[in-house]
Amino acid sequence: MHLPDTAHPPCRPTDRHPPAVARSAGPPARAEPLTSADRETALHGLLVRTRALHTESTESGDRYPLYADRGRWTWSRRGSWTPGFWSGLLDLATRTGVLPAGTAEAAAARLAPRLVDDTVTRAMTFWYGARTAGTLRTAAAERLLDSRMVSTRLVPVGSAWGAGARGRATLEVDCWAPLIRLLCRTGSGALPEGRDTAAALARHALSSALTERPDGRIAVFGRLRADRSGALLPDAPPTHGDRAFAWALLGLAEAAAHLPPAGETGLLARHCAEAALRMSRQWPDPADTDTGTSTSTSTSTDITTGPGTRPTATVTRTTGPHTTTGTGPGPSAPPPDTSADAIVAVARLKLAALGHPGCLDAADGTLARLVRHHVTPATGPTAPDLPTGGAAFTGTRYRIRPGPGPGSGRARTASVESVWGTFFLAHALAVRLGVLPAGEL
Repeated sequence: MHLPDTAHPPCRPTDRHPPAVARSAGPPARAEPLTSADRETALHGLLVRTRALHTESTESGDRYPLYADRGRWTWSRRGSWTPGFWSGLLDLATRTGVLPAGTAEAAAARLAPRLVDDTVTRAMTFWYGARTAGTLRTAAAERLLDSRMVSTRLVPVGSAWGAGARGRATLEVDCWAPLIRLLCRTGSGALPEGRDTAAALARHALSSALTERPDGRIAVFGRLRADRSGALLPDAPPTHGDRAFAWALLGLAEAAAHLPPAGETGLLARHCAEAALRMSRQWPDPADTDTGTSTSTSTSTDITTGPGTRPTATVTRTTGPHTTTGTGPGPSAPPPDTSADAIVAVARLKLAALGHPGCLDAADGTLARLVRHHVTPATGPTAPDLPTGGAAFTGTRYRIRPGPGPGSGRARTASVESVWGTFFLAHALAVRLGVLPAGEL
C-alpha cells in the first residue's frame, strides 16, 4: 500500500535485507548470563511478590493491581486493560507452587465479564490470562472476529478506554501478538475465519505499520486509521525502540511461529520472521552497567526514576493500550522502559524456539541486565504470615493520572512497577528455566 510520507516507505522484504536466519538477533550480550540459580531466585522473588499482592487483593474486595508509583499501588475493580496479565501471574505462581491449587482457575473464571468489553485488549485479557479456560479463549476470539471492521476485516481498537466511535476505525500494535495466538488456535478452539484474519493482520503489519528510516532502521506506526476505502493510514508518528516497537516485534514473532506454514501464509510467516529478526537486532540494548559504558550509574531502588534511567527526549510512545505522546529515548539512547525490554526478551525467546541463531544469547543478555539492575527487594504490601514482599521489577515508563483531591497535579510520565512488566519478565525467566515452553506463552 502506498504511504503518503515517501520518506518512510513501507517495510517489505527486499534483496538489500535478505532473511537473517544465520545472523545474530541483537548485539552480543555483554553481561554474564544468569545462572539457573540466578533465574530461580529472581523468578521466586517476583512470584512471592505476586503472592503478597494477591493476599492484599483478596482482603480488600478482589481488586486488580495495575502499577505502583513510589511503592504505592493503584488498584482497579475491573482491571483496566491489564487483568489478563494479573491472572497470568497468578497462573504461573500456581504452577510453581507459590500459590495453592485452584488459584489459577478462579482467576481465569473471574475474567468472564470482560468478554463484552468493546476493546481489542480482550485479546490480551484472554490469551495471557485464561490458559486454564479454553472456552473463554474461544468466546473471546469469536467476539473479536465479530468486531472486525467491514472495510478491512481487521479487529479495531474498539470504543472502550475513551476511544469512542473513532476507535472502531483505528488499529494499534499493542495486541497483535495475543490476537494472532487466539485466532490461530488449533483443535477444539479453532475458528474457520481466525487464521485468515491473522494472516490479514500480518500482511497489513508488514505493508502499513512498519516503515524503513533513511538509516535502514525499522520504525513502527503504533496507530493506524482506516479510511472509507479500507486503506490504512498512519495516525501517529513512527517510533523506534519504545514499547510500541516491542509490541510489534512480539506480534511479528508470533506470526512467524503460528501462521500456517504451507503456501502463501508460509511465505508470509517467513517475511514476518525476517522483519522480527531485523527489529531484534536493532533493539537498543544498552551495554551492561558492569562495563561502565551504560548511562546507569547504580542499582538504586528509587521507583521515581528507576535504576538505569537513560537520556530522554519527546517522542510518541504507548502508555497503556493506546499510543500517546510522552518522554522517550534521546537520539542514541534506548527508551527508559524496562517493560519494553521484557517484551523484547520474550519475543527473542520465541524466535530462538524457531531455530534462529543469536536470539537466545540476545534474550539472555537482556534478562541478565533486567534482573541485576531492575529487580530489587520489595518494600510493598506483605501479609502477616509472609516474611517478605518478594522482589519488585521497576522501570516501566507509564503515564499516570494524578491522585484524588485538590493540588494533586497533572498527569505525568513516571517510572513504575507494572503488572505487565512483571508478567513478561517472570514468564521469560520461566521459559529459560524450562517451567514452560516458549510456544505456550
